[in-house]
Amino acid sequence: MTSHWTAGAAQAALDLLEAARERIESALKVAHPGDPAARHKATKAAPVRLAITLDTSDLEQVGVELHAFNAQVNGIRPGSDSR
Repeated sequence: MTSHWTAGAAQAALDLLEAARERIESALKVAHPGDPAARHKATKAAPVRLAITLDTSDLEQVGVELHAFNAQVNGIRPGSDSR
């Protein structure tokens, strides 16, 4: 089974990561029913493909802008040592 999920916000991305983890665990339970030890061992070699493209550039830009704003409010020039 192949699934394709898309998230546009941090919480949605975290929820999708959890859903992917749960999907993998579910498939392992189907492949190794009733044998937790075999299921645990299978996690090390079970064939699963996972591709993630993570773009946090917008979130990082918010942090940069917040840092610059705080520096202006506190009278600190960006890039200078605040100590």
